Amino acid sequence: MLRAGAVLPLALAALVGCQPTDDPSSGSVPPATNGPNFGATSLKIPNNYFLILDEDPARNYTVTFGLVSPPSDLEVCGGSGPELFDGGGTTRIVAAPSGAVHVRDELHQATIVFYEGPTEDVCELATHPVLARGRGNLHFTVKNRANGSTSVQATFGGILDLVAGGRVRMLGVGNIVLDAFGNLTIHEDHFDLQPIGR
Repeated sequence: MLRAGAVLPLALAALVGCQPTDDPSSGSVPPATNGPNFGATSLKIPNNYFLILDEDPARNYTVTFGLVSPPSDLEVCGGSGPELFDGGGTTRIVAAPSGAVHVRDELHQATIVFYEGPTEDVCELATHPVLARGRGNLHFTVKNRANGSTSVQATFGGILDLVAGGRVRMLGVGNIVLDAFGNLTIHEDHFDLQPIGR
């Protein structure tokens, strides 16, 4: 299931966090945990996988983090499983008494699949060519401040084996701010696939 509001422009890139099913009988979702309370409310929940896309014509890709199964196996895509995930994905949400809300998503040593072409729909990936596979990490933070501004920071990367042969180091970094008036400032927007061993 796609988490509403997690779509992020990262110079025309987007990140979509995906949550496990809401069926408490599935048994695969541990109970939510709360952190220390200093007047704020904190919640930590599991997060199965992420989808990152970039519509910039020079980049033109979609990457999944933590999704081991082919997209066609997902129930949301009409599949019957198995649904396999890795990377220990978590989402931590902290709501302060001031009205500020911080959301931090993480996956570590997660399966990465790098697809040609951008799409926000994980089910469409079944028709996109796979360009590379590997493992890596993702950190994504959204801070909605009490003054109405929002900052987004994303860092993701890993080592990928190209389907056509060879290996690359992938690194993506984004840091943007949307002020209370809707003005967007891009402080950093970087994506690179660096060949290894050449």
